[in-house]
This record gives sequence, C-alpha cells and structure tokens, in this order.
Amino acid sequence: MTIAIAIIWIILSAPIVLFPLLGVDQKILFDYSLLMQIITPTAAAVFCCITGLVFPKDDAMRKVWMLLGIGMLCWGIGAILFAAYPLIYEGQETPYPWYSDIGYLFLVPFVLAAFFVFKKSLHVEVPVWGWVTAAAFFLAALALSIIFNLSKFADSNTVLPYTITLLYTIGDPLLLGGTIIIGSILAGGAVGRPWWFVLIGLILYYTADLIYTYLVVKGQYATGNFIDIGWLLGFGCIAVAALMTRSLFKE
Repeated sequence: MTIAIAIIWIILSAPIVLFPLLGVDQKILFDYSLLMQIITPTAAAVFCCITGLVFPKDDAMRKVWMLLGIGMLCWGIGAILFAAYPLIYEGQETPYPWYSDIGYLFLVPFVLAAFFVFKKSLHVEVPVWGWVTAAAFFLAALALSIIFNLSKFADSNTVLPYTITLLYTIGDPLLLGGTIIIGSILAGGAVGRPWWFVLIGLILYYTADLIYTYLVVKGQYATGNFIDIGWLLGFGCIAVAALMTRSLFKE
C-alpha cells in the first residue's frame, strides 16, 4: 500500500512540472496547484494521525505523529483559507498578511515539538558535529531569509505584517536546524528508515519556501510555479514515512 500511495502521489504532483511544458492554460495550472496544496498536507495529516493511533496512549511516538499530523493540517487549513479569499471577495488576490498565514506559520512549532518529543524518547545525546552543523545551517538560512524578506520588512507599516514577516524569517531556519539535529541522531534499520523520509520531506518543504520567498521578492511567483512541487512532494514524503511506520507497528 505504501508504494502504491507513493506512486499515486508522484503522479498527482507531476502536472505542476508537466502542464507548462505541454502548454496547458495558466488558469488550469493555477487551480490544480491550489487544489493539490490543500489535498496533500491534509492527506499527510490524516496518515500521520492514524499512524499515531497505532501506538499506546502513553507512548511518546503517539504524541510525535499526532504533532506532525497537526502541523500538516495547519498548513492545509492555511491553503484552504488562501484559496477561499478570491472566492469570497470576487476574485481579489489574497492579501498579505491574512488568516491563511496563521495556518502556514503553525506548521513550524508543531513539527519542532514533534522533534523535541522524538529526540527525548530516544534517550540519546546530540553529537557535537550535529549541533555545529545545525547551527551553521540555521545561521546561513537565517541570513538568506533576512535578505529575501528585507523588502517585506521595509513595506511593513504596522505591527502585524512586520510580526508575520519576522515569524516567517525565523521559522524556516529553525525548521532546517531542527531537521539536521534529528538527522544527526538517527540510526539505520527499519525503525529509523521512515524518519529519513520525514527529514527529506521537510528539506523539500524548506527549499520550496526559500525559492518561493526569492521569487516573490523578484515579482516572479504565481501559484502553479514549478517550485510548488517541492511542497507537494515534501508532504508526500512525510505521508509515506507515516505509512511505513504504521506498517511496522500496527501488529
């Protein structure tokens, strides 16, 4: 089942890259990407939560997968709100900031909380090279994030947009740093293998966020851009990890 879901996920994500090559109308690409940005995190959330239910109530891994699921769901709710604005307001572009940004932003704290519980449950120490590497990537990502968001900071004339931009600026580097820390303590084997898919998924998510921010600053982004596939495949990797874990522990 896991392999079948992975193949279906790839097939459903592929049009983001294929439609422009085939000359498909931009409106169709826009609507398709928007729809997939709702479906994929929501499906990943469902798979994470049903995986969490496999574990006993007092098992830390139950909490880990539930936290991951809630994080995915928050992003999906953000995508729903983003898509709803033009429908509610007669085709007007979704403003920044808006309620959708709350959903997008909440992915980070829930994923980091899942990482904290997961690391604590392993009873292992993060190696020095793990801390050093995570710090280096965090600082590099933070520098890029600040550079890419400078124009948004400059355009922020009230506290709310400034705060939202600040949270975006800090959130993604924290997510990247946390991902590297977890990677530094992962062992091999069947139990650890699904978590590599989680980490790959989050790296794809981070990369899509980074390129998105750059393209927005350059005025070159529209929903349906090829980078949207990073979010779709990122959520797909997390869904696959959840299904792999479920198949290991459901008995």
